[in-house]
Amino acid sequence: MAEQQASTAPSVSGIPAPAGDAPEASLRPRTVAAYAATAGPTAILSLPFSVYLPPYIAEGGVIAVGLVGLLFSLTTIWDGVVDPLIGTMIDRVRTGLGAHRRWMLLALVPLALLLVTIVTVGDSLPFAALFLIMVLFYSSYSLYEVAQLSWGSALVRSPADSALLYGMRDWFAKIALIAAFAAPAAAQIAMPGISLQGRIMAYASLFLVMVPIALFAIGRVPPRTIVAEPGIGWRNEIRVSLGFPPLMLLFGVQFLNSFAFGSLTSLFVFFAAAVLDLDAQSAILLFASFIGGAIASPVWTFLARRFGKPVTMIAMALLISGLLLATLAQQPRGLAQAAGFSLLLGTGFVGLLFIYSMLADLVPRDAARCGRSRSAFLFALLNLMQKFGVAAAIAVSYALLGFVGFDPQDGKASAGALHLLFVFQPVASWAIMIVLLLFMRRHMSHAAPRL
Repeated sequence: MAEQQASTAPSVSGIPAPAGDAPEASLRPRTVAAYAATAGPTAILSLPFSVYLPPYIAEGGVIAVGLVGLLFSLTTIWDGVVDPLIGTMIDRVRTGLGAHRRWMLLALVPLALLLVTIVTVGDSLPFAALFLIMVLFYSSYSLYEVAQLSWGSALVRSPADSALLYGMRDWFAKIALIAAFAAPAAAQIAMPGISLQGRIMAYASLFLVMVPIALFAIGRVPPRTIVAEPGIGWRNEIRVSLGFPPLMLLFGVQFLNSFAFGSLTSLFVFFAAAVLDLDAQSAILLFASFIGGAIASPVWTFLARRFGKPVTMIAMALLISGLLLATLAQQPRGLAQAAGFSLLLGTGFVGLLFIYSMLADLVPRDAARCGRSRSAFLFALLNLMQKFGVAAAIAVSYALLGFVGFDPQDGKASAGALHLLFVFQPVASWAIMIVLLLFMRRHMSHAAPRL
């Protein structure tokens, strides 16, 4: 995919950009706000959906509990296959002015219909039928998100622009997540005794609110042209990618950050129950962490624009690691302290702000190496590394819980080992990530604003 940046600027292939497709001298506030709002549908369907959906499916009784885990493992494997294909398809099919917009609109219809199917009859469907629906659902999800992310890389012309654009996208996503976690709780308060299906329907209803907001916003983001160019072959694609150090480093950063975040989220409920003795309040603590992220996201965006993304992401990792290590000396006591700790911890859950914007900065340099731009493909690979990182974290976390003999029914018996695992697994991952970022900083220093 070649994104045309100005009517006088040549494309990667040397073809002049079409007149009328010239971006503004810098990102306008309304463009930033509109682009951020287009992230609403996929933000709503991210973490909260994975929290509520498995128990909802298991509660139906049609699919055995053990097979529920298999169902989600198979959909993760499917993501590993389909995400790069979706990125390639966006780069090479249905090109022209506004192609990002067309892909996103094309994905929204099946995404909405499949969501309604899942939350209304998903718990009563047999394994094969639900697996097919889930595959189509997550494929539509990936199509929308990859098109949206690559659209952002076509809008920016400098590292400062990319930090602002993806920073505000992250902030809007945090606000959407707060609303997503609040909806089931509000439904439970308003209707005591509401079923799990009722709670997940209350949560999913927010998607129907986000869709018209996204449609309105999509129409106000400036379109950019996609020019399809011949591929260079998978063997050459791999060779060029492996020979581009900052890209490989960024993929490693994405995996390690996702592994650390996945470690925390997969162990958080057990940590709240066994270590903090706040089992009934774990949802409140999780909610507080997202409030912290929403508060801090604009601050991190400012710091990234001022000091650079690798340095600021290192500061983020050190902040969270310091907070986790501090609990070994003095763990939070009571709900108030635990909520404050969760809120502070959440201020560092903004890693994607830096990672997405760093990839946007690398897209022009990668295009110069390949002879064509492949931004959608690269964003699809970046998303894939995120999914693999979270999946690996869950697998390793539960394997280590079994190794230390942790029993969910008697968590306090292994609370000490759980606490060490909760702290050192993500801290170790972030420590390795910091080393990669130090190397990446040297490479990123050569990134110049797009002219």
